[in-house]
Amino acid sequence: MFRYLRSRIGNSYEIKDSEQKDVVSCKKIATYGFPQRVSCFALSKSFGFLAIGTRDGRLQIYTPNCSQINIQIEFPIISVYFLDSSKTIIIRCNDLTKTKFALYRFFFYKIVNNELKLIKDYDPIPNEIYNSSQSFKCCICLNENESSALLLGTSFGNIYTIWASPSTSNFSFNFQNTALSKVEELKTQQNRSITDICINSLNENKIVLLFNNFVIIVFDNAKNVVLNKIVVSCAITSICNDSSFQSFFCSFSNGFYFDFNLTDENSEIILKQKGYFEGNNFTRMSKILISKNESFEQFVIFSGGVPDDLECQNPICIFCGDNSLILNFDSEIINFEIFEEKGVAKALFVLCQDELVAIDLKDSLWRMFSLPYLYPIHSSPVTCVLAISDISEQILSLFEQISIERKNYSKIFSSNKWPLEQFGEDQIALKTVAQDSFLIITGHDNGNVCVWKANDLNFNLLLVCNTAKEFEGYQSEEENPQKNEENNKSIKHIPPIRKGGIFDPFSDDHRLCIQKIYFDSKSGTFAVGGQAGQLMVFETLWKRTSPANQLLLIDMTSGNSTENLKANESAIQPRNSQLNYEHGFCLYNNVIAQFKPPIPVTAISWNFNLGVLAAGNEFGYAVCSIRERKLLLIKTLMSSQDVLQISNKDSALSRFKSVKKSIRQSFRRKKQTAEQLENGGIISAQQNRHRQEREITQRSRNPNALDGETPNSLIKILNFETCILSPFNTHQEVYLFVGTQGGAVLIHLIRPDACVNTERCQLIKEIRLRHHAPIAAIELLHQQPNSRLLIFSEEQIRSFTMPNLKSFTFKYRMTAIEGSRIRKATTVLLNNETKKTSNSEKFLAVTTNRGEIFFISPTNPKCLHKISFVQPNNTIGIFSTVITRKGQIFYLNPGGSEFIRLGSHLTSGTDIECNIVETGLGCNGATNGLECNGKNRGDLGFFEYSFKYFKINHFNLFL
Repeated sequence: MFRYLRSRIGNSYEIKDSEQKDVVSCKKIATYGFPQRVSCFALSKSFGFLAIGTRDGRLQIYTPNCSQINIQIEFPIISVYFLDSSKTIIIRCNDLTKTKFALYRFFFYKIVNNELKLIKDYDPIPNEIYNSSQSFKCCICLNENESSALLLGTSFGNIYTIWASPSTSNFSFNFQNTALSKVEELKTQQNRSITDICINSLNENKIVLLFNNFVIIVFDNAKNVVLNKIVVSCAITSICNDSSFQSFFCSFSNGFYFDFNLTDENSEIILKQKGYFEGNNFTRMSKILISKNESFEQFVIFSGGVPDDLECQNPICIFCGDNSLILNFDSEIINFEIFEEKGVAKALFVLCQDELVAIDLKDSLWRMFSLPYLYPIHSSPVTCVLAISDISEQILSLFEQISIERKNYSKIFSSNKWPLEQFGEDQIALKTVAQDSFLIITGHDNGNVCVWKANDLNFNLLLVCNTAKEFEGYQSEEENPQKNEENNKSIKHIPPIRKGGIFDPFSDDHRLCIQKIYFDSKSGTFAVGGQAGQLMVFETLWKRTSPANQLLLIDMTSGNSTENLKANESAIQPRNSQLNYEHGFCLYNNVIAQFKPPIPVTAISWNFNLGVLAAGNEFGYAVCSIRERKLLLIKTLMSSQDVLQISNKDSALSRFKSVKKSIRQSFRRKKQTAEQLENGGIISAQQNRHRQEREITQRSRNPNALDGETPNSLIKILNFETCILSPFNTHQEVYLFVGTQGGAVLIHLIRPDACVNTERCQLIKEIRLRHHAPIAAIELLHQQPNSRLLIFSEEQIRSFTMPNLKSFTFKYRMTAIEGSRIRKATTVLLNNETKKTSNSEKFLAVTTNRGEIFFISPTNPKCLHKISFVQPNNTIGIFSTVITRKGQIFYLNPGGSEFIRLGSHLTSGTDIECNIVETGLGCNGATNGLECNGKNRGDLGFFEYSFKYFKINHFNLFL
């Protein structure tokens, strides 16, 4: 009767226009990391700007004070040029919209107060280019104090000049009207293609032209005279000259080089190919550059050109006087440039496919600079992510001090300042602006735990904790920087070989992979769980010597017969010797807890005040005291027979059938999409989101782990909470909340070590959900008159009153109503930035498996708003999404190399809208399925989405 009356009279959750007060706005603040599909980069040697472009049309420009400017272009970016005299940026893109021969389109931008203003967007190519079959073969930037322009060489031997000033007309260099037409080797049209140009900075009329990669012509444009001619039989890949325009170097495709001087005009130049290594078989030398150091010794830097039998995939060789070095990169080299200061080489910038590396050429060891931006987050694949917003100032200051000390004593990174930082000394005041800083903690496949500091402008690596050093067999790269020399003893006269950059996608031991991380923001300690069941707690330190580690074995099969136990996976042996810790993190109390069998850790939690660590896997969970070095509780939720069978079959529970099923479904999706595209139909994001790949079936009550099903005993959530769960207690106690795959929540009372009660971990309550869905999150709401316990399963949101833990009417069936499964959930506090008040509103932020975030009122489950921030097929973004207590949202892009940061806050308004500032997050301006309207602001790379969520003054019938 009550339900009938409520449906007829009206629902208390109905939203009326007069009741719309505050809204929740979610905007994209910044991107952190290294972009995907990079194609080019450029340096401004006068202003300290660094620009990097991608094949998706995305351009990122970094200023000396590390602020970021982003723009999006609808064409793939080929190259970027800085014209320092006018502070102009020219972007060269591919454009096939007119004709197949006109490949270039140019965009001119002016840098004004850290903003880009479009000067002109036009096609400067003369009409005769379109009417003929000639095309551009090279594009060279003339960047001097008085002259700033682009020189474009064509396949007909002509040169077109594009000036930065819009009022300046283009100047053409006609091949037929010069003395070049009389050169015998250039009689035929196919040999006239200009593939490279060098211009004398002291005399702009004297230029060096490379025709068809085989003929070098030194030409005086003012006198119309050919000064020198060099004809080679092997293709030239690049030419370069020094600042005095006297010494020239040419690199060949066979790995040799050739140098000559232009001191004597009209003199015969004898060609003699040279090599820096002994032998005749070398790899292709793609580019060569020359410069000098402070002692006027010549720098010669080239890519490739090493012996074929040398194990270097992507080498760059550096020679200067008696010093030499080979840098071997694990990623493909796209381009490299020398950054000079007053004609002296200061740094070598190398752009690879997966990272940007800067080598300090003033450092005696030629070490790398620590990057202030564009850090390759995916140097080792990211396996887990944490975002911390409530970090204390004391802990953050401690991390920063240790980070500075660690860089000063590093054997890999140079202690000198970032070479572009000197240009931002007049803008240092921008760094002092108060900004909210966050910590992002990432676990990686190689066992590293990285601590990042992020704010609106910067994303810096503070500390790295290498968990691999706690085990036997670890060898540090800093301790053995020249270990690769042993592999090349058979080759004579080979310089030292060093790893270039930090990108290393492969791990020496997959068991070191970090599965779970828990960070305590009050103490600065954190706990990690690994692939092989290893559990460790780390704390900060300055410097000390630590003894051998002690092993605390957690036997999940202790109650069973282990005679027939044959685990395929073996645990990692802890180190049994002393270790000298540098500034950073050290193992807490020198204890490593180890699961038996060594299977991956699925959940972990750490209480610093009690020194108690809780961890779970697919068999059950355990509680141990790291401070006392003893076990407190081992609880196996799986039957003894299943434990033995699963351990003997596959200790890691990889389940081959599940892998085959996933691959089969992927091929079906590909096939279905191709069929619909052939018919001319395009599947919208909304239709694709609701497309079902299988029939809806009932969840198995007793899944069989041997058949590839996830067992109900798998631990999903472990939380230490301080609260009151007994009506007879007036003081708060520490409780452990355990959530399982089978929809069960177990609550343990954790007593301190000084307690006289022998049972330190007492089970006081067990809650089993009827729908048996996996537990996704557990949250406590401390409010008046009664606090509540919120349990988020994959399908529903349930609440229980405290301290009696009775079922409460606050309930929401997410899967039945929205069609999505809950992946993560947390409570967030959002401020109203328009009213400038310190009051915060509490919301439940729920992340689903379809890339959605639901902001739900904690008092009214039907008062919610949905935001689709990624596509449903973006599995990396969905799995890596984390939400902080202040409403900050972080997730990885599909390539895993960039973090996207979204910020949510309260604002005032009555209209529902969605605004975006910046064209697109990916190729062709795609905005991840969000309907948007806006314009390019180009302001420090900020992207903005605004969504509305209404706070209602209502009467809750359920309450």
